[in-house]
Amino acid sequence: MISDKDLATLCGAIYAGSADAWDHFDPGDDDDAVCWALKKLDGYDAIVFRGSDTFKDWIRDLRAAPIPTRLGQVHAGFYAGMEKTWAEIRAMQSQPLIVTGHSLGAARAGVLCGLAILDGTTPAARVVFGEPKPGFADLAKITEAAPGRSYRNGDNRHHDPVPDVPFSFPPFEYVHPTPIIPVCDVPTGDLFARLGIFSWHHVQHYIEATPSTAAV
Repeated sequence: MISDKDLATLCGAIYAGSADAWDHFDPGDDDDAVCWALKKLDGYDAIVFRGSDTFKDWIRDLRAAPIPTRLGQVHAGFYAGMEKTWAEIRAMQSQPLIVTGHSLGAARAGVLCGLAILDGTTPAARVVFGEPKPGFADLAKITEAAPGRSYRNGDNRHHDPVPDVPFSFPPFEYVHPTPIIPVCDVPTGDLFARLGIFSWHHVQHYIEATPSTAAV
């Protein structure tokens, strides 16, 4: 059985940048600049998207203006490269998909889920961590066809700020595809000293805080 905690662990592992742990690993060095990996599990193909780790990733994070797509209005930077990435994943898929990611990777997981559904392949689950808002209500409506969970680390005083962006205000009505699920692993020590409130976003906290709920 694969659990949500197991998926959080895979999201941490992809930051290592090693192909050895995966059945397929795309470092994002090609023109789509999307880092993702395929892990074959018992009965499922897990698709894991890496969060921001390169200069191009950060540039795409900042390209927050919405653009019209077949998914409706979507964050331009999160959508970039995803049609090609989905075509590659679709060609390799041999089992039902579980889609996961952290940070930028979480937003890309939402976009991928929508593209897959429109093309007749509904993922078995979308489980994401520290997810920024990938698009408008049209995308959320499409992804309703797949079970989804989106975790945000925090406590009664602070929380991971990344799920708050892009900020939503007319006419930019960004939403999360599914409601946020709060979890808590409090950052301390050197990590908190270096990153402050952004330390709540670190993938290791999601690995620690995410419950061992069955992913599907």
